[in-house]
Amino acid sequence: MIALSIGLILIAGFLTALRQSRALFATNESLAWLQDAGRNALSVIVPDIEHAGFYGFAGTGVRVATLPAGARDCGADFAVALENPVQASNDRWPDSGADCAPGASAGGARAGADTLTLRHASLAPSAPRAGRLQIYSRRLDSQSPMDLFGDGRAPGSVDENHAVRDLEVRTYYIANDSVGRPGWPALRVKALTESGGAAQFRDEEVTPGVEDLQVELGVAGSDGRAVYVAPDDPMVRTARIVAVRLWLRVRADSTESGFTDARPLGYASHVFQPTALESRQRRMLMERTVALRNEP
Repeated sequence: MIALSIGLILIAGFLTALRQSRALFATNESLAWLQDAGRNALSVIVPDIEHAGFYGFAGTGVRVATLPAGARDCGADFAVALENPVQASNDRWPDSGADCAPGASAGGARAGADTLTLRHASLAPSAPRAGRLQIYSRRLDSQSPMDLFGDGRAPGSVDENHAVRDLEVRTYYIANDSVGRPGWPALRVKALTESGGAAQFRDEEVTPGVEDLQVELGVAGSDGRAVYVAPDDPMVRTARIVAVRLWLRVRADSTESGFTDARPLGYASHVFQPTALESRQRRMLMERTVALRNEP
């Protein structure tokens, strides 16, 4: 009888340890997934912010030839507003044409999330390509306006003193749905590219599970230090943008037995208060401040 009792106690202890090990494994897996998702998203956005405003040899002045079809889908001058290498909208999808709306797989833009638009030239020179909006710049005349063209014919020779680079225009936003999983949000990007000889704003998923993007723009203060303001602050229209501060809120893809966290999460100008259902999912908030390397 004593031996049987001891055996039962040992079995009960083993089962308890097994349950705890499984719970700990699930917690570690969830935390690792959240960290990986957030880091992946930042690894895409941060280099884009750092290179905003880079236009090769050229300044910000622009001579625009006839734009290729599709280049105006997000607004008449949206693609060529190079004087604004960084733009953002506050808590909403920016005003744009119907052809610029999030793709069907996105399920629409998530209400309350910001968007971030970045413009710069490709880091490596490119071959002229019809339908691709490109920059032609002159190294020995870097103060002159750059030439934008999209017909595949460079305005001049291409050599060590004259370069062609793709114009990169990307808008990051939060979608209601991720690919193949409605109701699970995702970070997406609408990027200027080319397809079939025509310009196109392609809509692609970056990272699933990102449920909020908040942005503050750092404008140059009178003492030279950055003052961080919301994207719709009047200072953004008149001051020089020198940095970007962003927050990504990442949600776990499943619930955990026994886990609940109903604490409010404050960041930027927002306070996220999870509902009873939302409190059963782990979340991670990632913040990053990025200085512009090519601010005017």
